[in-house]
Amino acid sequence: MKKRMVSLLVAVLMICALALTGCGSSSSDEGSSDEGSVKLRLSVWGSDAEIACDQEVIDAFMEENPDINVELEVINDDYLTKVETEMLAGDAPDVIYGHPKYFQKWASQGQLLDLTDYFNESPELLDPENYAVDIYDAFTYEGKYYSTVNGADTFLLYYNKDLFDEAGVPYPTEDWTWDDFLEACEKLTKDTDGDGEIDQYAITDSSGHEQIEAFMAAFGGELYDDVNNPTKVVLSDSDAAKKGLQMVYDLTYKYNYAPTSEQDEVMQGSFDQGIVAMDLDGVYDIVYRSAEEGGLEFPYGLAELPQEGDNAHAVALMAGYCIPESCKNPDAAWKLASFMESEKGQTLLAKTGLITVINKDVASSDEVIDIPNAPDNHILRVTSLDGAVNVDAKLPNWQETLDTAWYPVIDQLMNQDITVDDAVAALQKNLEDMLAKAAEE
Repeated sequence: MKKRMVSLLVAVLMICALALTGCGSSSSDEGSSDEGSVKLRLSVWGSDAEIACDQEVIDAFMEENPDINVELEVINDDYLTKVETEMLAGDAPDVIYGHPKYFQKWASQGQLLDLTDYFNESPELLDPENYAVDIYDAFTYEGKYYSTVNGADTFLLYYNKDLFDEAGVPYPTEDWTWDDFLEACEKLTKDTDGDGEIDQYAITDSSGHEQIEAFMAAFGGELYDDVNNPTKVVLSDSDAAKKGLQMVYDLTYKYNYAPTSEQDEVMQGSFDQGIVAMDLDGVYDIVYRSAEEGGLEFPYGLAELPQEGDNAHAVALMAGYCIPESCKNPDAAWKLASFMESEKGQTLLAKTGLITVINKDVASSDEVIDIPNAPDNHILRVTSLDGAVNVDAKLPNWQETLDTAWYPVIDQLMNQDITVDDAVAALQKNLEDMLAKAAEE
């Protein structure tokens, strides 16, 4: 691969930054506290419930490792920019939470510590009897491990049981078809006050890239030949993917079963407020919707979109923990990152509904599935991971691909400026261009 000028610039900036800081500004660089404890920083983002969960895991880790002190660094504003700025300044957190698309970019730039030897020394983490090890494929770079994995969340359909009951619509089952889905949508879309305007939609706007990919996958479609090793864009050759995109468009503009994105913004939180019957989103939303205080005021359930074709599957958003190459205490950082995969760490992470953890026994345990106010069919968050595909293509320029090649086309489509066929053709070309660019970098 060609050497990138940007990589050279990054290297120069890092050298300059280290010289200016004297290589000793971060808390981890200090090596230890006055009491002799190693000091680590863990960067995360999230809601109050997520941060409370993270802190509980950290407290449990420090109880088992009294010689290591962990500081939680919460970055809820432009996480990626903040962490990358810290990396350039030689002051990166010692353990960094994130998605594979971040790790792929950083690993390609030589920013991350190769964790392969650590994994080889901890073979229990690679045991397929205990862990959903196929998820690791999204976290490797050039055949090496660059991150631990805490789990993955599939995108499933939340449904309001009260609105289904009022409309006389049976709850979704694993056998329902697209015809069943559309028939339910028709009955669930209502002008409740008789003013000629729809004020109860069947489903929320589904034009986010995760939602669109979920619809494509439900028909058996893909964007690439292999999302974890993409060598070819297959969108224009996939009738299944086209069907998924057409369904997203038709729900809003053919059937009026879903609001436009602008209407959806006006109706913000519309599913949670009980005025939209279904919502396609990640199962991480259960952490908010099932909270003992402030949860939903109506009973709800989980379902998959109708599955059509032998290749039909779910898509998932995956997360884990990486360690920067510049970390001064890599052994201690590994202890923390791998603790997130231990039975205790996984149990604490799972009990809020925040993530479907990688430990199979923990993920499907009664303690996790029967959390307070859990939705009907909560076990689906575990079973739907079987065969689920990473929603983010494993490319170092994937975020750039979304920002410059994907969203502008989808915006045109959902503004009715182009047709679905036009969108497929434009996306095919754009994705091919970005795939070629990734190969050149």
